Amino acid sequence: MHRALPALLVVVSLLPRAAPARGAETYCVGGYDGTPPNVVAACDLPAVRALHPRWHAHTYVFDGKECSLCYDEEDNTCQTVFLARNPSYRRAYEYDCTRLGESHRSGELLAHVIDGKPVSPLPPPPPMQLEARVERISPGPYTAGDRLSVVGAVRDDTGLLRRLSGGLFRIVDASGKSTEHRGTVQPDGTVVADFILPPTASARIEFVPDKPPLAQGETLRAAASEAQELKVEVCGFRARVVQPSVHESLVAGQSTLLSARLFDAAGQVPVTAPPAGLSLEFTVQVQEEKPVTLSADTSLSATWIPPASPKPREVRIRAGGRAGEHVVCPTEEVIAKVSDLGLGFDTSALPRTCYVGLPCQGTVRLVRPEPGPGRQQVDALLTDPQVVVRVVDTGEERYRGPPRADDRYAFNVTYAEYGAASWSIVFQTPRGPITMPSHEIQVRPQLKLELPAQLDFGTVTAGTSVERACQKLDFSQSQAVEEQGFLIRAEGLEGCQARPVLMAPNAAGGTDWLELVTASDESALKIRALDPKARWVDICLEVPRCAGEVSPDPAVLRVVPLTSEFKVQEKTVRLRWKVEGRGFLGCHGAWVWSSLGLLGFGVLLAGFTQPARFPSGASIRVAGSERGIRQSASILLRDCPGSSPGFYRDARLGLHGDGEVKGRTRNAVILLRATRGAGVVLTGTGPLEQQDRRTLKWEPVADLAQGHVPSPSVLYRAGGTYFKVEL
Repeated sequence: MHRALPALLVVVSLLPRAAPARGAETYCVGGYDGTPPNVVAACDLPAVRALHPRWHAHTYVFDGKECSLCYDEEDNTCQTVFLARNPSYRRAYEYDCTRLGESHRSGELLAHVIDGKPVSPLPPPPPMQLEARVERISPGPYTAGDRLSVVGAVRDDTGLLRRLSGGLFRIVDASGKSTEHRGTVQPDGTVVADFILPPTASARIEFVPDKPPLAQGETLRAAASEAQELKVEVCGFRARVVQPSVHESLVAGQSTLLSARLFDAAGQVPVTAPPAGLSLEFTVQVQEEKPVTLSADTSLSATWIPPASPKPREVRIRAGGRAGEHVVCPTEEVIAKVSDLGLGFDTSALPRTCYVGLPCQGTVRLVRPEPGPGRQQVDALLTDPQVVVRVVDTGEERYRGPPRADDRYAFNVTYAEYGAASWSIVFQTPRGPITMPSHEIQVRPQLKLELPAQLDFGTVTAGTSVERACQKLDFSQSQAVEEQGFLIRAEGLEGCQARPVLMAPNAAGGTDWLELVTASDESALKIRALDPKARWVDICLEVPRCAGEVSPDPAVLRVVPLTSEFKVQEKTVRLRWKVEGRGFLGCHGAWVWSSLGLLGFGVLLAGFTQPARFPSGASIRVAGSERGIRQSASILLRDCPGSSPGFYRDARLGLHGDGEVKGRTRNAVILLRATRGAGVVLTGTGPLEQQDRRTLKWEPVADLAQGHVPSPSVLYRAGGTYFKVEL
């Protein structure tokens, strides 16, 4: 169990070798909660961060037992001071720390130094609740088919952002149908997603963050944010902001003209005459401030005074409104910059990720205000010979000199070690420094892709289920594969029935089998990230049900890194297998034997159900004389002994010379047999006579051998036995 107090005492043991204090010696080393890179660090808790105007996670460090995280003021102090003076620690690759498992040490500050002096232990943080929020939605009005941009975040009770590792936005339409859109993590830890608004009358938007790691005393109030309601209408017109322009630099405190133009509903054809009842509004939101709404005049313009901004900040501007019963929808947002002097920095050409040993390059463009008093002021300032420009890379000056005539400042660095870098530009002016907001860059280890030369599935019996014919494509001998994506495709399988597939878990907890054979790189299977604790993928073989085959020599798996710098490391893995075919019964035995079983059961069942039974009302009268028939009682045939049908044998009874009717037919005078349709037929060798009802004469029955159908009113005689069959 880790306790905060003993950990704080470690500060003393880590600093005895410290040299006399110098201003640059500011850093913090502490534990963290979570699994890298998704952690909450002791050195990033609000009480610590509040002491440092510039602060970033520089590198993980390892003491041979556990990892910690070192922060500094966007310079190299973690390396040049802490690691240099504490040889028991070394730099650690964050995914090596991941493989050590989850940590619970956000209460441990191992070392916290400001200007070379240890900081007194800080009080433990109070209990804190974190809350997921939908921070921003593109301003409306909205119509189906619009592209919306949404921002999600998690903040604590004080409003501070908590860095996230990911999250999704859940969109619920008016019918209750829900769709989810995965977002992209931004440098500040928020999550952004763009999506098309579905056809619906209304929509609810929720942000569901990937659960952040929690420090001691912290709880997440709810798994999802409060839902934001949107009304979706039919768009009649579109409004486009034409002033200011994209990336324009605005001067704080100086009146700024906002202007828009009206277009048709598709946003293509300009509307020259404003429609009746037009009411247009501009929505302006300055970074870190709430949006403000300004009504446009009849010329579709408004005046706005940007707030004070010692540092350049982003401004987002949209226009929308109504025209009678029609809705005026906005087009895309205009994103500009605002600062006290009107100087902006276009950092769109700067990278976010670079690699050790490879050039890390980018250019910052200084953005001056549009012509006017603000522009004159900036031009005069930048031509002042006292102005000095410093291009700073993680605390190290890369350039010092006068402003560049083309307003472009280039960074070109090759880093020898991984970690965090911070680029900035500082203008030292008589009016004070003008500083570009720090641009964070993650310097990552180069990919070194090492894969087995061959995947051998061995001998597989035809018809084997796919999950029983798998091999691991092992990436564990590679370097830095955890943060790289790969394209995987199978080639050389012409004529093969067997197909390699990739086994992948799905969101429902099941397994998907992803096809590896594709026609082009665009449709090829892409792996976006590997689990740091399981650096492999399962490749399985779908084999034919019956036929045998042997893998052809050209059968290979091609693995191509998605990052352009490393595509030359493409690897080819041979695929080998032998499918052992099955004979007719081995392959088709299941359905053959089941079919035979069903057939046999059917035959057996038919043997008992198909034979004819005597009709339920069929009866016979038997007497020894013609007069006795009138006095004899009817006997139901079904009540006679042995009257039931047999296996594939119709029910039958024998009429014997003594007048007895029973199932024993041997020596019977007449045989009574049940039939389908006729009910009962009489057979036998005879002689059998029937009495003509009109003449009362006895006549022989001619069709007895073929089976005579008795008439209910006819009297029959067989020797001295008289009988009538009644149906």
